[in-house]
Amino acid sequence: MITRGRIALLSAVWALSVASSLQAAPLSLAIQPVLGQQATHKAFAPLARYLGELLRQPCHIVTSPNFLVYWQDMGRRPGPTFVLDAAHFTDYRLTHLGYHLLVKEPGTVSYSLVVRGSEMVLEPSALAGLPVASLGIPSMGAALLNHIFPHPTRRPIIVAARDAAAEFRLLAARKVSAAMIPTPLVAQAMAHGANLSVVVTTPSIPNIALSVGPGWSQAQRARLRRALVSAPAALFKAIGLRRFMVAKPAEYRGQDRILKTYWGY
Repeated sequence: MITRGRIALLSAVWALSVASSLQAAPLSLAIQPVLGQQATHKAFAPLARYLGELLRQPCHIVTSPNFLVYWQDMGRRPGPTFVLDAAHFTDYRLTHLGYHLLVKEPGTVSYSLVVRGSEMVLEPSALAGLPVASLGIPSMGAALLNHIFPHPTRRPIIVAARDAAAEFRLLAARKVSAAMIPTPLVAQAMAHGANLSVVVTTPSIPNIALSVGPGWSQAQRARLRRALVSAPAALFKAIGLRRFMVAKPAEYRGQDRILKTYWGY
């Protein structure tokens, strides 16, 4: 459990003013469906609890069964209060939906195209015409997989998986020849003994970021940033992130072009 002492110290000065001006509606935290609904809820419950205690009211987690539903829900009003999102969705929210960037996980993230360790696949081109698992459109994984195979007649057969765990299962069961999975999850699986071989790793992109919806003043956002950056180490250990750092919109500017390039959104 995350101790309440530091949370109370951070929130006592400002939570009541925020709550009185903004929070007639319940607080909510949405997370992109990389892990699946149940796993996402379990993994990020501590973050929702931390945000709720900062603002002195409950914050519930919003999950989606797959990326297509996630995308379809993105334009609905009112949207979730907070969103922890990939770079292209973050930029889209900032540009089109009035969200404000709060913090990000430090560094960058990439995706890896992996095969079973027993397979001899030296180049992505060897997978043309073969089944390859990917998170569904318009996920970052699906976009980056399209980028690896730009020629329309030399592409694999894409098998949409609802989350990364399903990709691993499809690969282990030999139902696909390869899978496009976030590199940190690949590294984690290999550290736990998964017999995988990396065919190619994509260039890095800005890491996931937490944004807040419209209606929050600059002062309120600044207080939220300070509280998130100074959150206790136990929180980050619980949610599997290194830490939060202040992020600038310019770091994500242009990332939404992926949505336009591949799917015309």
